[in-house]
Amino acid sequence: MLPTEAKRKQIEAKGRIREFVFGIQDGLISTVGLLAGMQAAGSSRFVILMAGTAAVCSGAFSMSAGAYLSSKAEKEIFDHELEKEAKFIEQEPYMAQEGLLDALHREGLAREACYRIVKLLHEQKSVFVATFQEKVLGLGSADVNNPVKGALVMALSFIVGGVLPLAPFAFIPLQWALVTAVLFTGAALFAVGMFKGKLSGQSLGRSGLEFLSIALIATGLGYAVGFLLERFAGTPLPVVG
Repeated sequence: MLPTEAKRKQIEAKGRIREFVFGIQDGLISTVGLLAGMQAAGSSRFVILMAGTAAVCSGAFSMSAGAYLSSKAEKEIFDHELEKEAKFIEQEPYMAQEGLLDALHREGLAREACYRIVKLLHEQKSVFVATFQEKVLGLGSADVNNPVKGALVMALSFIVGGVLPLAPFAFIPLQWALVTAVLFTGAALFAVGMFKGKLSGQSLGRSGLEFLSIALIATGLGYAVGFLLERFAGTPLPVVG
């Protein structure tokens, strides 16, 4: 069994899976879409590599900024709620005790035992506040919303996702580069799904297939919408990476 603090940090690290999955999936699919469009347009290797590199860099900056701002907003709201409830406990101690007592009772403890626990906790203010926030409000203390960490994970995962399909265009003949890029993308999506399955204790193969299937369906729907719009509009639409 891991020590409490080490276990807490491990759970917080696993909480970064959201940014990792989002970043690498978007980096893979958006880059493959851009490269496919450029090769279909007859672009040279140099132009494809320059455009792909620019798209990966700009996408990483954009995604990391979005991850930072969204996580920061969420954390500020979270912290505000914690501060507000700490003031409530200070101003209305008896109502707070009754709220914690009811929460413990709903979890199955006898009311007499709940009363003794609440009385004991109330003697230590910081412990009582933390327990009230967790049991009554459902607000834990795990640092899963660190904006800087979230932004870094998002940026790095997007770059990894973008470099994988871009690499074949640098090292192999162009006529095989796109096929290789698509294969790399599919393999990476499947691997990310397996990684997620390992962290969540699910079947690795099933989790990998689920992740790959959802990503491919989303990509197919996007291309289908673009095809229909182009067909009805009567003019080609620009390729968006």
